[in-house]
Amino acid sequence: MPVRLPLIIAAILCLCWSAIPSAAFADQTREDNIDRPGGDFRNFPVSRPPPGSFGTEVDICRGNCERDGNCKAWTLVRPGLQGPLARCWLKNVIPAARFNGCCTSGVPMRTFEPAIDRPGGDFRNFDLAFANPNVCKAACDGDGSCRAWTFVRPGVQGPRARCWLKFFVPPAFTNNCCTSGVRFNQPR
Repeated sequence: MPVRLPLIIAAILCLCWSAIPSAAFADQTREDNIDRPGGDFRNFPVSRPPPGSFGTEVDICRGNCERDGNCKAWTLVRPGLQGPLARCWLKNVIPAARFNGCCTSGVPMRTFEPAIDRPGGDFRNFDLAFANPNVCKAACDGDGSCRAWTFVRPGVQGPRARCWLKFFVPPAFTNNCCTSGVRFNQPR
C-alpha cells in the first residue's frame, strides 16, 4: 500500500497540471478589477448609456479600442475616481496587468495584429519561404485545429521567417518581433 500512495499522488498532480493551460491563458478581452497602467495615447470620459440601450461604459471603451487600429489595450476607470464620469484610456502597447478594483481592462483580439506576440499553445511551426505574415495567416485559416497564429520575422528565430500555429488563443504581448492573429470563423 505505501508504494501505491506516491503513484496516486503523482497521477493526481499530473491531472491537475494538465488543467493549468486553460486556467493560465484566461480571456484578455475583458478583465474585471485589472488595471493596465501606461502606454496611453488617448483618454476620454464615458457617460453611462441611457436606460433601455444595450451595453455599458465598459462596452463603449472596449468598442472604441476595437475600432482604432492603434489600440492594443484599454482600461476603463470607474466613475468617481478620475472625475464624475468613467474614463477610458486607450493604449498603444499592452502594459502588464495589475489587480486593482478601480478598473476594467482588456486586450482586443483581431485577425491581424502587427507588433503582437502570442506565445504558447503551439501545435505546429515551420519556416516560411517568404517573409509575409499573410502566408502564416493563410496556413491557420486552412487548418481546422488552428485558433491563432504568430509570424516571427527573419533573424529572430533563425535566418528565415517562422510561422507558429496555435490550438488555443494565448495572451497577447507587445513585441516588434512578430505579427499575430486570431481565427474567428472556424468550421464546426
